[in-house]
Amino acid sequence: MATFKYALRGYGFATHRRDGFRCQYCDLDGSSWPNWLSLSVDHLLPKGHELRDEPDYIVTACVFCNIADNRYFDHADDRGLKFDGLTPEQLIEQRKPYVRAVRRAYFEFWEENVKSEAS
Repeated sequence: MATFKYALRGYGFATHRRDGFRCQYCDLDGSSWPNWLSLSVDHLLPKGHELRDEPDYIVTACVFCNIADNRYFDHADDRGLKFDGLTPEQLIEQRKPYVRAVRRAYFEFWEENVKSEAS
């Protein structure tokens, strides 16, 4: 198999395989086509953290969830978030409410503005 430099076919593939090809925030099943195209990887720790690039601290996320709360680390102090001493699972659970709140807001917008027009 050829080596690819791109996330889906290259360095992210091992993470996706480990995570069962599922977004760790919304549970999107990336094992089916075309959902697989929506997979990306998400760092659970902020830039500069010594464990940031360790494979255990990088998880599968769909593109939307990965960017849903893209200022997450910038707001950590205001939100009282901590990162040190937490397991990857705890870090995922800590971030989920913020990602899901953004997803809900987009869903509500879709229901009010898109759904009726597309029907």
